[in-house]
Amino acid sequence: MFQKILVGYDGSKGGRAALERAAALAREGNAQLTAIWVRQPLPRHADLPGEPEGEEEAAHDYFAERKREVEEVAKRFGVPITCESKAGHAAKVIVNFAKEKGFDLIVVGHSDHSELWGRLLGDTADRISDHAHCSVLIVKA
Repeated sequence: MFQKILVGYDGSKGGRAALERAAALAREGNAQLTAIWVRQPLPRHADLPGEPEGEEEAAHDYFAERKREVEEVAKRFGVPITCESKAGHAAKVIVNFAKEKGFDLIVVGHSDHSELWGRLLGDTADRISDHAHCSVLIVKA
């Protein structure tokens, strides 16, 4: 059974399904569970004064809302869930964080993008499954 589970959570329908599945797995296996939200890095140069600060505040508010949602799921499933927020490319950050912290399962939601979009660009779940050092569960909503 898995001992350390990392779930990518962004508030989407697929992310919510992944969070709930990860919480159920953590409860069944008495595993440690961490939810991670990855945001795009803030721009280095802004066109307007105050723009970086406004972006940082919006990101903080968004993460706070995701954290509240995670806490609701944790309470409903009766498992503690640690929350992390990182900046960067989602797939790369999740894969590297999982490896550095010794997670043995990554749970992510399947995107709602069209099949054509996925074939042209790939999606985060595909990239994570291609590059992760551990097992990956892709949950469809």
